[in-house]
Amino acid sequence: MIKHYIFTVTNGRSGQATLDQYLKLYATQCLSAFEEPQIITYFPSFLNNFEKKIRRKYFETHELLGRGNVLLAYQEKKLEYLKKIARARLNSIKKKALNTDTTVYFDISKFYIRGLHLGFNALLDNIKLVFLVRDPLLNMKSYINRKKNFFLDNSAPWEKNNMLKLEGNLIKEELYLWSWCETFLRFKSISESKKINKTFIINTFDLDDPKKVKKAFDYLEIKYKSIKKIKKINTNIEQGNIITKVDYNDLKLLKNFIIKIPKEYNELILSIEKSINMHEKNIL
Repeated sequence: MIKHYIFTVTNGRSGQATLDQYLKLYATQCLSAFEEPQIITYFPSFLNNFEKKIRRKYFETHELLGRGNVLLAYQEKKLEYLKKIARARLNSIKKKALNTDTTVYFDISKFYIRGLHLGFNALLDNIKLVFLVRDPLLNMKSYINRKKNFFLDNSAPWEKNNMLKLEGNLIKEELYLWSWCETFLRFKSISESKKINKTFIINTFDLDDPKKVKKAFDYLEIKYKSIKKIKKINTNIEQGNIITKVDYNDLKLLKNFIIKIPKEYNELILSIEKSINMHEKNIL
């Protein structure tokens, strides 16, 4: 029986697959799910993309993942719809945990904070949050290398229900920097909810250190076996994309972007300034 629910707040491209692997290898009585519902394809490789599109539309839908109408419902504050999707997800989770010794469910997904959090938080109590966060420039470059459609996973920066509203034409790099900032602000906001009883921050580079993973498991009350270091899972490299590397032009772009952030978001600005200082030492 599931007694504890843990959700990740993350912008994505931040080590979710590696964290999931730690949980699957070493956590006990814990059901971890990486961006569920996953699609396991059956047709030959040349038909994979076609199969995925059909199944995302009609079976393991965009909505159950957290895309599509979920992004729209968040902007329109349609709580009942978000609760409906969250309830369907919870029913699926309970079925997977049936007849097992599972007491903890750990949801590893960038879509929780993009709208589903309103549905889950309305239905559950005593939620634990893990802020899985990567350096903003490295995070942005990882997305750029992946060559995805930004609006498949994100609402537009100028939408009315965002915490950080930015108007005007943003280039693709700026869109991903905005998304990083929006995730940061939503984590700070939702952490103040009475539904949240624990929060823990895991930086992507923490996943290189089994002692820090152990510390996270201890704090989150996850039982585990002896934890050993695992090789980081890089889904960009696995899919043939280039390695993530920051250059001078990226740093210049971030310096220009930070000017667009209102001064009242002081903690966010300080976090980005730390990134700038780090990269200045490495690049200049």
